[in-house]
Amino acid sequence: MSEALELLLCEADKKKAALTQKTFAPDAYDAYQERFFYAEIYNSLAIEGNSLTQDEMIEVIAHDVVVPDKRLSDHLDVVGYRDAVSQSRIYVDYNIRLTEHEIRKLHYKMLIAHQAVSGEYRSYNMMIRGHRPTSYEKIPYKMLQLTERIPNHEEEHPLESIAFFHLRLEKIHPFGDGNGRVGRIIINTMLAQAEYPQVSFDVREKERYYKALEAYDGVRGNPQVLPMQEYLAELVIRQLDEQLALA
Repeated sequence: MSEALELLLCEADKKKAALTQKTFAPDAYDAYQERFFYAEIYNSLAIEGNSLTQDEMIEVIAHDVVVPDKRLSDHLDVVGYRDAVSQSRIYVDYNIRLTEHEIRKLHYKMLIAHQAVSGEYRSYNMMIRGHRPTSYEKIPYKMLQLTERIPNHEEEHPLESIAFFHLRLEKIHPFGDGNGRVGRIIINTMLAQAEYPQVSFDVREKERYYKALEAYDGVRGNPQVLPMQEYLAELVIRQLDEQLALA
């Protein structure tokens, strides 16, 4: 663990503890949750190139609006992401462990625009930004290995292990499409289960997000986990600050 990461984790834990001592007006917290819900969907999809604005996405979700001159696939991606987030909330409410089955179910809910392959591992090899993910023949074994690893929070901070899980999942790249989207939903599921605030990966910072992923790919040297761990810790602190400001 770097000194910078250690300081970030200490800050996150102090603010998390402070948050438990606060009382929020129900209306204010509900408004925050609604803002976050729409921001999470917008940013995660915008990172992947969805052309809908945040206001347009709100109209699609809240009122089933079809925005003129925008791709139907972009609309379906919004609806699918909403449904996957709803599924993830079930995992949080009932503290359901994220096994292969649950991850594939999230992908099935999300990828409604491509139902023939939703929830199915890819059956071909591919290249992603100069990186070759796990060969398709090894995906079932690698996913089982990933999901069977139970993080030991006595030895590793939850934010460290959640970031590492995300890096490993994205390196495997088990699906033909939607890996980033489902991976970010999984991050928020794990954060909520560990009683940390969920985060939104701001599209304006997507280059930092991609660089953190690439640092673990090992294309430019030894795989590095710290960039993603530090970034996730910073995102959690931002949400803690926003929630503390509500009190």
